[in-house]
Amino acid sequence: MGTAATMHGGNNGAWHANASILSRAHVAGILTALLLTFAAFLAYLSVPQTCTDTARYIHATILQDRATSGQTPGNTVGSSSIGSNSSDSTVSSSTISVAAAKQAALPAEVPTAAEELSTFGSPATLLQHLLPLTNFSNLTSVQLLDDAAGKINHDGLWQLMQLHNKLFCSAKMHLKPLNGTVGVSFGNVTMYVYDGHDIVSDHLKGQAHTWEGGEIQEMLWALRQYPYTRQLAASSSAGSSSSSSVVVARQGSTQAGGLQQPAVPLMVDVGANLGWFMLNAAAAGARVAAFEAMTSNIALLRRSLCTNTWLEERIALYGTGLGATPSACYLISGTDNRGDGLAVCAGTQEEALRNASNRPGYEVRDMMAVRRLDTLLAEDVQVLKIDVEGFETEVLKGAEQLLTKHNVWYIMAECNVGLIGVQAGKTFIRFLAGLGYAVSPHSFKGPFFSKAELQGPANCTTNTLYSVKQEAVLPPTSMHPRQLFK
Repeated sequence: MGTAATMHGGNNGAWHANASILSRAHVAGILTALLLTFAAFLAYLSVPQTCTDTARYIHATILQDRATSGQTPGNTVGSSSIGSNSSDSTVSSSTISVAAAKQAALPAEVPTAAEELSTFGSPATLLQHLLPLTNFSNLTSVQLLDDAAGKINHDGLWQLMQLHNKLFCSAKMHLKPLNGTVGVSFGNVTMYVYDGHDIVSDHLKGQAHTWEGGEIQEMLWALRQYPYTRQLAASSSAGSSSSSSVVVARQGSTQAGGLQQPAVPLMVDVGANLGWFMLNAAAAGARVAAFEAMTSNIALLRRSLCTNTWLEERIALYGTGLGATPSACYLISGTDNRGDGLAVCAGTQEEALRNASNRPGYEVRDMMAVRRLDTLLAEDVQVLKIDVEGFETEVLKGAEQLLTKHNVWYIMAECNVGLIGVQAGKTFIRFLAGLGYAVSPHSFKGPFFSKAELQGPANCTTNTLYSVKQEAVLPPTSMHPRQLFK
């Protein structure tokens, strides 16, 4: 259950001139320059090598070890200490007014920009001085992404998002108290959730101690197919190129016929919510691009990343929504399920309030931005998970260049007919099939809808659709587990 990311995004607190000693342009410019100039410093952010210690995989602890050992569910580990002025967000059990969401907290007194800049010497000194000069309560992903647009490539944007979170952690923003949250231990991971009034949180910290276990297992199975899809990509590239030579492209990757092939797969989590899929994929060894637009959810994600440093370097957190057209939206959510957002992308704040009033128990939370996925990523994707409350089609429309110029092998998308209606569910299935995917309501392993079913009765009989790029569909006799990213 994820945030309606296609309709809302990262306007998670506005930037004001008096909110930081450095202006927005200066801060974003410094961050961009750091990425471009200090490649050596950012070497640790490069593609990670696969972890061989399976005991550290969160999915093994949660979904396998506990089931076989009879271990009782873990207890919560106390109140969260996320900063109440956390970057991109502030969590509150009450309604967050749009006006309040735009206000910025005043920074603590620090030396003037001129005084600090006069002391900048080496690159390392510059980086050390960046932290106290940056007000992380208001610096958002969208501000950085928009400022960097056209200046750095997609790899640079990935590093920019990682650096943003790294500096957030280094500034110890995650150590400031924040009411309404709690940490939950899974043995090898501590994850931060809401302390109540949220369905996903209640499952994770309750007796179930998990969420959507079947979908997690499907995602992990698809990630294990990476040796197979990587070979498909290399063969396809070699066949379309006059040269089939393989050369080193970057650390941990190869390039065949001009196609870059990282050593580990990429999982894209659209509507990351509290990070359950994100953390499971990263713990399994994958790189993860996580997209989440709800400000309070981003606060919890940042806390989890700062706490689990062995996973932090595998994940880039993009605090923005995704859709077909860049826009700004109002976000509403229910008082009994506050982390699961719906968005209103047309009209005024008053219309958004009316929309919320038409849904019993819903409130307007804040304003957010929407960006296109194909402006932020440009590489093969092993698994694309989309859970954005009825706007999955809009996410895919905004990924047109990614889908046509790169391989997106497996798509796991919500299809909630209770929310979108039966006919819209049928239309979504045909839309996925039209993109060149075999579609199943059961599993990445099928059975898949036939051509006859696609023209007639095919419907979303479950809440999740599993789509596999046609050339990657395996024959039934090949549906065996594969080694993890070897």
